[in-house]
Amino acid sequence: MTKKFYKNSFKFKVLERIRQMPDTAILRKDIEDMGNPRQISRCFKTLLEMGVLVKIGYGIYAKAYISDSIDKPVIQGGFGQACKEALTKKGIKWEAGSAEKAYNTGVSTQIPIRNIVQLKSRFRGHLNYGNKKLIVEKGINAK
Repeated sequence: MTKKFYKNSFKFKVLERIRQMPDTAILRKDIEDMGNPRQISRCFKTLLEMGVLVKIGYGIYAKAYISDSIDKPVIQGGFGQACKEALTKKGIKWEAGSAEKAYNTGVSTQIPIRNIVQLKSRFRGHLNYGNKKLIVEKGINAK
């Protein structure tokens, strides 16, 4: 679904700011200076319907594009990257899961499929999109 906005409209300005951001993960606080919370909510709802953004958590969105083959929104850069960026933007300390560490150091040849992280600070939220979910190794690993 493609929509066009007037250049002076709030939605156009938000869309341009989101496109200029280098990150895949977008938080509400990234654009809270542009308008009041109600305007931002309406704008995000429109962008979700267009497929420009997808919601991966409470107040956490990811940039997306409409895939030609499945005609559904797909996260730019992948779900794992978006989750790790979101955790970093929220100020949550994390490190890669044990399977990813073993693969990166050459101890294992098995490529990690699932998105697993070890948290070093407290995070009670959930990050998921479709059938993908960010898994926290060792439960809530908040030291």
